[in-house]
Amino acid sequence: MTGNPLWKLLNMSRRRKFVVAAGILMALFFLFWNERALLHRPSGPSSSLVFHVLPGTTFRSVVFELSREGVTGYPDTLLFWGELLGIDTNIHAGVYEISPEMSPFKVLYDLHNGQRYFYRLTVPEGFTMQQVARRMARLGIGTEKDILALSSDPAFLQEENIPSTSLEGFLFPDTYFLPKEASAKDVFQMMVSRFRTVFQSIRKDSPRPPGFTEKDLVTLASIVQKETGHPKDMAIVASIFINRLNRHMKLQSDPTVIYALNGRRKLHSRDLKIDSPYNTYRYHGLPPTPIDNPGREALRAVLNPKPVSYLYFISDKHGSQIYSDTLGGQDKAIRKVFREQ
Repeated sequence: MTGNPLWKLLNMSRRRKFVVAAGILMALFFLFWNERALLHRPSGPSSSLVFHVLPGTTFRSVVFELSREGVTGYPDTLLFWGELLGIDTNIHAGVYEISPEMSPFKVLYDLHNGQRYFYRLTVPEGFTMQQVARRMARLGIGTEKDILALSSDPAFLQEENIPSTSLEGFLFPDTYFLPKEASAKDVFQMMVSRFRTVFQSIRKDSPRPPGFTEKDLVTLASIVQKETGHPKDMAIVASIFINRLNRHMKLQSDPTVIYALNGRRKLHSRDLKIDSPYNTYRYHGLPPTPIDNPGREALRAVLNPKPVSYLYFISDKHGSQIYSDTLGGQDKAIRKVFREQ
């Protein structure tokens, strides 16, 4: 009987049907499982969740934090699809609002595309604390007065491990996307975290100039940022200021005096005599705090100053600098610049 060709054909047909049926069941189970994992939220809080993603946070950490917050009950499935679709290599840091109706997959999509933001805060390189506070206030993130008060609050500075009397210098210039619930504290924590990430990444591969604390380096970078906006000049300008400090010469930097004058741009000769610790024409050494919030290239410049013997520089009014080793060379450069005006 078993040798009957007809019987063998029937057995093969049954096996094929079994394999097909098993395949269909597995496909249905796969679809059901993934549909539950990707499109359905576990029963949880009925209110929105403000979710922070710090710079440098891994995709795996984000997914398991979402699981702890009740956004998904299937973190491993989200990891699988995130890696399959390439979402794991590109998620945006920021503060997100996750509403109860959002599916886990929609949350991942927004983290990848950065589309769940409500406010866009752009802080240019060289912005002062006061300028940052003014821009935050315009977005409705508190009043300028309250924001400035928080920026110099000793308890908050200690909490954020800021080695200064204010956040000036430690708010990294960047574009930040914020939800409507974001407080000034949320924004500051995000900006300080971004500063730490960038500063540590540069510092990791850079020898720190001897005798400089973190605050010294940030203060010097803030001066370099204001003196020249060109990355090609920053490492030289940083080296010049370090040379002057090492020789106990006054820095004689106009931007520090402008900071003392609350941002007034046009300086007069009498301004260089004002009695302020920020007047580097009158006092030796660095000013007591940074004078603005420096960007990546200015921070990189002070950690990697270009070895030069120059002690002086002046802008040639065309976007470049003229460098000199001596005061006589500086005087000659000044006369040349004024002749070209």
